[in-house]
Amino acid sequence: MTGERVQGISLCVAGWWPEEGSVNGIFIREHVKAIARYRPVEVVYLTVHKSRFPWPRVRCTRQMDDGVPVHRLTIHTPVRRFGFPRTLAKVAFRRLFERIKARGPVAIVHIHVRTEVTEAALYAATRLRLPVVLTEHNSFYHLGIRALPPAEQTRTRNAISAWLAHKEILHLMPVSHDLEHVLAADYGVDPKRMTVVRNVAAEVFMPAEVPQGRAFHLLLAAVWRPPKDHDVLIRALAMLPGEAKGSLVVEWAGYGPDMARIKERCGTELPGMDIRFPGLLDKPTLARSMQQAHLFVLPTKADNFPCVILESLCCGTPVVSMAVNGVPEMIDASNGVLVPPSDPSALADALLACITGKVVFDRHHIASQALARYAPASIGQAIEEVYVRVINLHRP
Repeated sequence: MTGERVQGISLCVAGWWPEEGSVNGIFIREHVKAIARYRPVEVVYLTVHKSRFPWPRVRCTRQMDDGVPVHRLTIHTPVRRFGFPRTLAKVAFRRLFERIKARGPVAIVHIHVRTEVTEAALYAATRLRLPVVLTEHNSFYHLGIRALPPAEQTRTRNAISAWLAHKEILHLMPVSHDLEHVLAADYGVDPKRMTVVRNVAAEVFMPAEVPQGRAFHLLLAAVWRPPKDHDVLIRALAMLPGEAKGSLVVEWAGYGPDMARIKERCGTELPGMDIRFPGLLDKPTLARSMQQAHLFVLPTKADNFPCVILESLCCGTPVVSMAVNGVPEMIDASNGVLVPPSDPSALADALLACITGKVVFDRHHIASQALARYAPASIGQAIEEVYVRVINLHRP
């Protein structure tokens, strides 16, 4: 670690934060918990809601979430146009930052995912002369933006580029090299302002011995909506020979708008196969399922840096997925198989090679390599090193 370490709070502004029954923001919470290993953190999570009251109201609560103090700012406003919510957010952020800073030194403001709301935190940090860094997980930059009409896409791209160019944002931490390239090529971010810091696997994701003499267990877990591609997996499973189908137990975990269609198609197109649908699994239950699985599969047409893949690898469970975006940065011949997207024949071949033992993996090697890359201590240290450089450069 270079430079003198400066004491103080990391004030983490979250674009999303976990709510009951949803995985949104869990990856941000894992990053925050990794940061907390090296310095105190406080989280600020602001949401804006339409209100019937004739005047805006701001409510702030503070509670502990998995050992992390979280300030929840809720703005209720009757007007959600003309930039009014952004103005309210700037004021709310500034007042809360001032209160936190009055209690003790704040070393840095760390924005986790740029949104229309978190953009306003930059104003508050600038007013208080606090250095700002940004962690970016969002696949919107290279996936979601393409769904916009051309004119709106251009406006949005220009607005994002202008915001990222603010000199007050001293460093960016994309979670994949693929996203780093997109930010540089499409949004003009200087590569010298970026350091790739990957997503985090919670401590529950650890290796365990797979019970011997049991059916081949194949595990999936995701929010089942595009770009997750359930169709390619169903078609691939249908292509497997009968003996392979009969030896499989498929645990299809998760939730989402495609889930009902998935169950219907599995019942119709994969009759007789042992396919189970346990729903949304919390982290400890998901970890146990990964430890007991022979193979984890993530069928997708596009993905940034999926946490479920690194979580599976930390359990020692090999992964079959698609060669898209940041996924090839996670999977190679030592820990899994990559296939082209939307290719059921290639996926069926990969599954069959794993089921029959044609391809064999060293689970202990997979886990040791993954834990070195994705464990909270490793990621927390990488972020702290960025903090030290940025804080020391920012000091007068």
